[in-house]
This record gives sequence, structure tokens and C-alpha cells, in this order.
Amino acid sequence: MDAEKPAGTVELGDAIENILIESGLSISDFSRKVGYSRQYVYELLRKGDPSLSRKVQLDTLKKICDATGYGLVRLLSELGYLPRPLTESEPNTIIVVKKGGEMREYHLDGDAALVEELAKSLSKKA
Repeated sequence: MDAEKPAGTVELGDAIENILIESGLSISDFSRKVGYSRQYVYELLRKGDPSLSRKVQLDTLKKICDATGYGLVRLLSELGYLPRPLTESEPNTIIVVKKGGEMREYHLDGDAALVEELAKSLSKKA
């Protein structure tokens, strides 16, 4: 079954464990915060049961992400349901892809080149 999962993805139990570690919550705190029983959380954490990943509904994953601040897109990417982003970008970064496919990152913390490029682009259309 693992051969079907895209490279770099994790099982649901591993993803939930990562969320617990990153959020600093105990299983009891986590279960209270997301509104599920500890027994259900232990079932989510159980490894080696690939059928469980298919049984968990999207609204359950969203509820977990909302309660812990973990990104839903990030979780779905880690589980292999969405493609992973091509690059890991710093916060406050805009990725601009031009018509020819050229990709460039601009940092919002003082990168004047983005403002200049946008101004040129807008003046060409005017």
C-alpha cells in the first residue's frame, strides 16, 4: 500500500503526531481542543492501519487544523492528497510566475523590486 503513496508523504498517525509535537499539546489537551475523545485520537495515531486514512473525513482534518493552527493545505500535502509546493517560501513572500514560466520570489519586507515591477506592468496596460 505504501508504494501507492507519493514520495515524501506520511501516514495519518505520523501527521497527527507531528501536529501534537508542533502544537505542544498533550493527547488529552488535543482531544479536548478538537472535540474528539482520547480514544478516537489514539485511533488516529495508530500506525500500520492504512485503511484508517481513507476513513477520516475532510471535515475531521479541517477541525484538527482549525483547533491547532496547523495548515490544512500543508496537512493534505503531507498525506499525499495534494501536490507539495515546489519550494518552501519564507513568510511574507510573493511568488510571481510570468507568462514564460519564469518564477521569482519577492519578499514583502522591503523588496522594492516587486513594487517597481508591478508599477511597470500596470503602466503598460494603461
